[in-house]
Amino acid sequence: MKTLFQSMRRLTWLLGAALVPLLTTTLALAQSGKTLVMRVAYPPGGPADVAARKIQGPLQAALGQTVIVENVPGAGGSIGANNVLNAPADGQTLLVTTGNDLILAPMAIAQARYKSENYRLLATILPTDFTLVTNADHSFTSLDDLVERSRGGKTKEMSVGSWGHGSAPYLVAADFSSATGVQLLDVPYKGAAPVIQALLSREIDLAFVPLAPSVLELIRTGRIKPIGVSNTKRNPYLPQVPTLSEGKYLKNFVYSAWAAVFVPASVPEPIAMRLNQHLATITASDDFQKFLQESAALPVEPMTLTQASAYLQRETDKFKRIAKLVKLEPQ
Repeated sequence: MKTLFQSMRRLTWLLGAALVPLLTTTLALAQSGKTLVMRVAYPPGGPADVAARKIQGPLQAALGQTVIVENVPGAGGSIGANNVLNAPADGQTLLVTTGNDLILAPMAIAQARYKSENYRLLATILPTDFTLVTNADHSFTSLDDLVERSRGGKTKEMSVGSWGHGSAPYLVAADFSSATGVQLLDVPYKGAAPVIQALLSREIDLAFVPLAPSVLELIRTGRIKPIGVSNTKRNPYLPQVPTLSEGKYLKNFVYSAWAAVFVPASVPEPIAMRLNQHLATITASDDFQKFLQESAALPVEPMTLTQASAYLQRETDKFKRIAKLVKLEPQ
């Protein structure tokens, strides 16, 4: 009888211990009156902001609590990133930014006092390829043509637009120049829109720009010309345009712009896991996939936390390599 009583008491204790993490996670994610905040590191209306607002409603329904979007723009996304890193590590404050900015801001901006390793990637929400385009005056027929004319001295040093020292297009162009031998002069602008305008007005020769509906329309109407897509497979919205890896001079040249949702790495694993699972379900929905197509974005492939961590590390390692190549220092 005593043995039976002891066994039952032990079973009760084990069940209680097993339920503690579950109850802790549930309470942390759905506290009465608690509001979850998605802080977007850019002004309202940009691609990352639009994507965040697209998942806001479904995430609110999934969690059973209020979800709001706040914009905290500035300094290459580093103001928003710092803000979220300093919030309580309870999973109630999420960061929406591009992976490129999260990785690169600490390498280029002295005020960005963090590293990408301080964050955990929960889900990508708006991935798109960087595409090499030229202004309409150029007659390059392919990447190989561009490289051979440059190497043969038939073209002068070409200008390439970026959105500033240390930005993703700046480093993508640097890697391109190093790999192909094409001499490029960086011309900085305040974002993608001014770079596109500079192409249209013939102020610059080339640019690596994220593929978007506006860029697709300019390509379709011949106002800018695509040279190639920075991927190993062709973009579904530009099936006639080769990848930059299809020519003789570049292999495995892969660069994308990808908005994503992050939390500080200090957020407990069960909370991060539940958020990751909800976001995977939301981004896989028909409604969100339709939004991606309308945005000329690539399909989102749901990742586990382990897969997401590995992906973020690969992207970080890639940009660290180029940053070292160009001797990038925080300013």
